[in-house]
Amino acid sequence: MAVLECRSADPPSGQQRAVRAVNLICEGPWRPYDVAVTALMGLDVRLRLARTLVIIDTAHDDVASFVSALFAQGADIIQFRDPGASMDRVRAAVETAQRIAMPMNKLVAVTGDLNLARQVMADVLVGGPDLDPGLAHARLHEYALVGAPAFDADGCRRIAESDAVDFALVGPVHLASGTATAPGTGLVRIAAEAMPVGDPKGTPWFAVGGITPDRLGDVVAAGARRAGIVVTGEADLVAVGRVSSALRQAWNDDPALQDFAFKALSTGSRAAGFRSLSGPASW
Repeated sequence: MAVLECRSADPPSGQQRAVRAVNLICEGPWRPYDVAVTALMGLDVRLRLARTLVIIDTAHDDVASFVSALFAQGADIIQFRDPGASMDRVRAAVETAQRIAMPMNKLVAVTGDLNLARQVMADVLVGGPDLDPGLAHARLHEYALVGAPAFDADGCRRIAESDAVDFALVGPVHLASGTATAPGTGLVRIAAEAMPVGDPKGTPWFAVGGITPDRLGDVVAAGARRAGIVVTGEADLVAVGRVSSALRQAWNDDPALQDFAFKALSTGSRAAGFRSLSGPASW
């Protein structure tokens, strides 16, 4: 088995972090799946292959250790969501996480703040309902990914048809007891129909909102193959591992996702190759 490694001694820029997947041409008896490649994948491919999104704040004494532990438990994307923290604190946490994530082909997301996302050259921005995704793409680096929330059926369909939105957060599936009624798994079923999980050119989406290991089974049964979980500290690491393992099993058991990784690698980058935006875009 051949193993290829691509390394650079220079600190990565935003575009370097977005280096496309390596294309290999193997002569002789080798088949594509006989070759293991250790290389940085494109951001778009990393997103499509991601299953477990972990949402955290910045209130950790050792952000580097916590982020490393989350990735070790199976997190594919870490999203910083801490509206009460100072910009300097969030920036420091994001930059620390980015350094850890890049060689592991993981992703780090900033929530909502386009100015902060620009300052740290964020690879992923999770926007709120008021964020213009076209404007975000115009201000971020060329390969950056922008996600948007889908609160209802119209939101799912609008995102599925948009060239400016790279992924969706579908939910909240559940809410804390005593609060307003959440859409539940019905919204997950709508998302699965609007954005088929097996389409390598489609819009990836994550079920979010009150997701726990115990609730994940119903979410998976409704059609989700990616999910987001909120964690607050080391006590939640086991939950992250359980969610990651369950999603991996669901992914492997789904006929629609057979050879999905190969198809995603072969399709190319939607973010770099198929978007034509120079400014704000209505969606």
